[in-house]
Amino acid sequence: MRVARLVLSFVPIFGFSPRLNSQQSVVTTQRDPQALVLLTKSLNVTGGVAYIAAIHDFTATGTITYNWAGEAVPGSLTVYGKGLNEFRMDANVSSGTQSFILNGAEGALFPLNGPKTKLPFYSVMTAGSLTFPAARIANVLSDSTISVSYLGMHTWNGSQVCLVHVAPLLDPTFNLAAPLSGLGEFDLYIDPTSYQPLGLSDKIWSNTDMTQPYLHEIVFSNYTATNGLSIPFTITERVSGQQTWSITLTSARFNSGLPDSLFEF
Repeated sequence: MRVARLVLSFVPIFGFSPRLNSQQSVVTTQRDPQALVLLTKSLNVTGGVAYIAAIHDFTATGTITYNWAGEAVPGSLTVYGKGLNEFRMDANVSSGTQSFILNGAEGALFPLNGPKTKLPFYSVMTAGSLTFPAARIANVLSDSTISVSYLGMHTWNGSQVCLVHVAPLLDPTFNLAAPLSGLGEFDLYIDPTSYQPLGLSDKIWSNTDMTQPYLHEIVFSNYTATNGLSIPFTITERVSGQQTWSITLTSARFNSGLPDSLFEF
């Protein structure tokens, strides 16, 4: 699957989502109280609002296994994040290093073989916080312009989960080249007992065919206490039901003073 190989394998995996709306929108925001209570409980079991807000940057290391053309390709990785919109991922496999950098609403891919590829905004809008769901939840709770609704209990990934739908406002000046229904929106799957986020899903589009969105899912597991936070140490990505990569973190540290130059293209 070309989309999974070229784009999704380099989606940020421990970053923070950029704000989607920069101007006032005429769309009415809906804030479901039941959904907000559920998200607050989820954030509390992670470490709490104050703890998450105190994180200015992070560095995490671990291993990754890509599924490329049906072949398992293992490697090591390091991921960096700073503030709300700077992220970098370096994945080292036997044939070399691949890097992804996110800075604001722009992203760039540095593949193994080939020149730097600039990624369009519609492919990075929901790319942040894929290994640190608490950051995304904290953003939803703090931003009153984001619509959120509780959709009840659902079966997902073989388990009963609480389903919360999130819909940030889009800048009305966006000049979209194609109808991108659901752009920027995502679903959160939360365990009804532990309140840990078990996964999220959204839609992504290929550069070559923007009429057909793909279901993009991230599965969180192996929650581990680290520096006062409970974070998932195993993260798996699926596209249209096909696993594209799986990550196992071995360490994570926060507030080490990362420079902005690390996130320059």
